[in-house]
Order: sequence, then C-alpha cells, then structure tokens
Amino acid sequence: MEMKRKIVVVLAHPDDESFPIGGTLAKYSAEGSQIVLVSATRGEAGIRDVSPAETAKIREVELRQAAKYLGISRVIFLDYSDGELNLANEENAVENIKKIILDEQPDVIVTFGADGISGHPDHVAIHRITTEAFHRSGSYGRLFYIMPSEATLQGCGIPPSGDPLVGPVVGIDISDYRIQKVQAIQSHASQNPPFRGDPEAVSDNLTCHEYFILAEPKNMTEDPVDLFM
Repeated sequence: MEMKRKIVVVLAHPDDESFPIGGTLAKYSAEGSQIVLVSATRGEAGIRDVSPAETAKIREVELRQAAKYLGISRVIFLDYSDGELNLANEENAVENIKKIILDEQPDVIVTFGADGISGHPDHVAIHRITTEAFHRSGSYGRLFYIMPSEATLQGCGIPPSGDPLVGPVVGIDISDYRIQKVQAIQSHASQNPPFRGDPEAVSDNLTCHEYFILAEPKNMTEDPVDLFM
C-alpha cells in the first residue's frame, strides 16, 4: 500500500495555521497528504479579560474545529506558556520537536521564518527551536519557512517585519481552497477574524497564493515546483 505523503507544521499558537497558510494545508489534505499540526502553546494569553485556563479551553476547541475544515489529521499541543515561549527551556523544546519529527517521519516540515511574520517573540522562538530540531533529527525531509506575502498580510493583519528571507521560493495556488481557509479562520472567533460573513462570498477577497521559502536542503538551485517536488 502506498504511504501517504506527510507534512508536519510546527507553529506557536492556535490560529497560526489558518490565517497565513490555511489554503495550503486544505489543498494538500484534499490531495491525500497527511497533515500533522504541532502548536507550541494553547494560546492562553490570547483573550482579554478571560483567565488563561478558560482561554486555553476556548482556543483548543477553536483550533480543533479549524483543523476539521483544513483536513488536519492530528493536532499536538506542547503546552508551553503563551507569550513566554522564548523563555522556555530551549534544549527540552528542541528535543520534544525532534522526537515528533522522528516519530512522524514527514516529507515536509513547515514553520515560521526568522522574522516570525509579525516579529512575535513566540513565532521567532518556534522558528529557532524547530530549525534546530530539524538538524538534530538528521535533516529529515524538507524544511520550509512561511514567507511574508499578501497572504500573510491579509491573514495576520500586520506588515511583514525583519530582513527579507533568502532561498528558493514556492507559491502554492489555493484558488480552490479559499472557502476552507475562510471557514478555518472564522473558527477562531475569539481572535476577531478579519473575514466575516458567508465563507463562499468572503473567500473571493482572499489572495490566490501562499508562499514558502525552502530553507533545507540548501543544494537546490531552482525554485521548487511545490512542497514535495
């Protein structure tokens, strides 16, 4: 029996999967790939005037609903503290993600680039931790960083910060999966999602491409065709 291609996505908070790259995840899932999402935190600092414990419950429910729309097969929470990931024991965090990589044996790993899109300390930390875990795992599969683009500007609402990322670029056409992306984004209701109303109507306002930079392997001289080729 043919093994499914697998993507492991390692991000910091619930909603990081939907807002910038939800279309890509929905596309690959619909095409038969297995998507495993690792969320370093439960986003417990993400709702004003709500306790961290209650916020974590709300945001877990939201993420699991979003995961259904995107076709994510498994969600793993690492339970680090939201807003304090850069203060966590980095050695332990690296080893935790390394173990997931070795257990899952993905073809592709996706995480934030060094800019974290918005410069959020948790985003920057998960970039650093995941990149180190990738190398310690024996550089298993391909490592991609989410590239600042119109898609991340639309989803995150924050202009990209930091130095431009360098490397081969792949643009994923999500034209046929924008509705699922909107549905996933709207699942994160506590985060005041930017796209409201009927998903089919609203989806016309989304850009049709999401972009990624190939960080590893470094020996590719041409832009990849997609995340796997």
